[in-house]
Amino acid sequence: MARPPVIEDPSNRWLIHPIAEGLLPLAIRLGIAPNTVSFTGLAFGVASGFAYAQWRTPGMAVVGLLLMLGWHVCDGLDGKLARATGRTSPLGRLIDGLCDYLVFFAVLLPIALSLDDWRLLVLCIVAGGFHAVQSAWYEGEREAWRRRLLGLFAPVPRPVTRSMLERPYNWVEARLGSGLRPIDNALARRPALLPAYLEVSAPLVRAMAIAGANGRTFGIFIAVSAGVPWAYWLWEIFGVTALALGLATWLRRREAAIAAMA
Repeated sequence: MARPPVIEDPSNRWLIHPIAEGLLPLAIRLGIAPNTVSFTGLAFGVASGFAYAQWRTPGMAVVGLLLMLGWHVCDGLDGKLARATGRTSPLGRLIDGLCDYLVFFAVLLPIALSLDDWRLLVLCIVAGGFHAVQSAWYEGEREAWRRRLLGLFAPVPRPVTRSMLERPYNWVEARLGSGLRPIDNALARRPALLPAYLEVSAPLVRAMAIAGANGRTFGIFIAVSAGVPWAYWLWEIFGVTALALGLATWLRRREAAIAAMA
């Protein structure tokens, strides 16, 4: 299921997804496979990392940003293409998710290696761990919101690919956001509360985009353009974490208020 517009990141709604929609007919006509689009996006990410590594050269930060936006378009196009051609698969989902993580690794590691202080490389690695947890939480929260929108008040088991990587990927996502919560039991007992839940929770789920890929892309660009790339990792570790914890707490309180009415 495509993400409902009400919880979608504005930059996706007004920039990334319209471009991907425009490219979709061409991709179908050329018979391009969705996984090919995913790997093309990864290539954009690698190229962006090389550009950002030259951040001291005027204009290279802009090149890095444009290449990252190319990845975002591919990241939106692969899912649209899979759904339009009936080629969705558990393996495709896994490839898409792993490519997303690898893109940021490919972008941030060259930046870290371009700096003179090795301690900043350690900071980059620590921020990468925070990134992985924050991203899994964000995707889990969105997945839970979408299934509740469909009237599903229990986690939907993921089809397996027998990949060694998929089990931990699914486990982290479920523990951090998409698993069963008290609000699910409340909505199952009293489905009439669903519209109220969707109304009060949608703005918070949309605000969680701060932990999503688009927010990170623009955060990297701002830090690099300002000549302090390492500031992005501090933002990742402290800023995004604080905002994510605040939003999660706020959401749980709103869910508890709805659950109390069941």
